[in-house]
Amino acid sequence: MLETIKKEGIVAVLRAKSHEEARGYINACLKGGVKALELTYSIPNVNELIAEYKDHEDAIIGVGSVLNGQMAKDSILAGAKYVVSPGYNEEVNTVCHEMGVTYFPGCMTVTEIMNALEKGNKMVKVFPGDVFGPKYVKAVKAPIPHVEIMPTGGVNIDNVEEWFKMGVSCVGVGSSLIKGSLEDIEKLAAEFVAKIAKIRDCEQVRA
Repeated sequence: MLETIKKEGIVAVLRAKSHEEARGYINACLKGGVKALELTYSIPNVNELIAEYKDHEDAIIGVGSVLNGQMAKDSILAGAKYVVSPGYNEEVNTVCHEMGVTYFPGCMTVTEIMNALEKGNKMVKVFPGDVFGPKYVKAVKAPIPHVEIMPTGGVNIDNVEEWFKMGVSCVGVGSSLIKGSLEDIEKLAAEFVAKIAKIRDCEQVRA
């Protein structure tokens, strides 16, 4: 799953007031080519929605805003293929490893990142990303080059290239993607996918 998420390059972080609203966001993202979808616990009865989409051929469904082990277990049983937290949580870490599901813990400081790596996680979510910005990623990867980083918070279509240049493995995008009409979201999702593909093509040429 880690390699799948890295290959996609972008995870849409979805918050919604209802399943109907969430379905609109999900379908708009999928039409735009964003397959990795983090359905957060801010969506009412989110696990029912996870179960509904877990076998969708184009969707890679995970769960976000997971705060404790029970939340993680419930979502994994519903079909979540990866679990994301705003911070590191020992219970969530244990449940995910016991159930064989990839965990992306939220981290901010170098100490938190080192702790998450020591507990068996290869990728961390730097959150909130806009507090430090893209240069923070480069600074962290200097002493810890093997860490895989997914920033969430502050990533948008205008600065996504800078994040990748600084060494992120993928990006989490929420409010900067989920805005406007469903057609707007679909169009912007396609722009993100195309831009990330172009960035990676340029990186391969330079390599």
